[in-house]
Amino acid sequence: MTPAEPLEPFAPLVQRAGQGDRVAAASLCQRFAPVVRGFARRRLVTTEAVDEFTQDVMLILVEALATAKLEEPERLPGFVLGICKNLARDRARQRERRAALLDEYAAAVASLTPVVSEKPTYEILHLEDCLTNLSHRAREVVRLAFGEAKSHGDIAQALSLSEGNVRVLRHRSLGALRECLARRISWEAA
Repeated sequence: MTPAEPLEPFAPLVQRAGQGDRVAAASLCQRFAPVVRGFARRRLVTTEAVDEFTQDVMLILVEALATAKLEEPERLPGFVLGICKNLARDRARQRERRAALLDEYAAAVASLTPVVSEKPTYEILHLEDCLTNLSHRAREVVRLAFGEAKSHGDIAQALSLSEGNVRVLRHRSLGALRECLARRISWEAA
């Protein structure tokens, strides 16, 4: 087993990162990411929350490096810990404020929340019936375009189609749905 190479001191990396060296900034982020993740794991439950916290700390760190906010590069570990503590404190305050607002205004907000019917309406049943008349690929284009708000390029990539093909398929599918919705539900007509 070969011994690990000694790590470059913080000061030159911080200086180079402040001059726009992205490799130096990335190197610092890689060195601190495990520590930040450990900090986050002790305070957060889900992996997604830990990942989001780590990313937010790294963004703040990179911004601080790029704008040369760190005056004493040798104190970088303490600076990163300060970012972690401040971010955790800010998020705790935000949760407390949200909880206080909910306590105070929950009744008012509840009256504004639309009531979702357990029983699907005739229009929804009719739309579902019309969607079943489309081909699988056409349904996927409609689902991705309107259900997930994907762009033509994203849909084309997801379905291995050209953007032009997606546009035509979307246009024809909407025309077929419009025509179908103008008629009665297929099982009513039978």
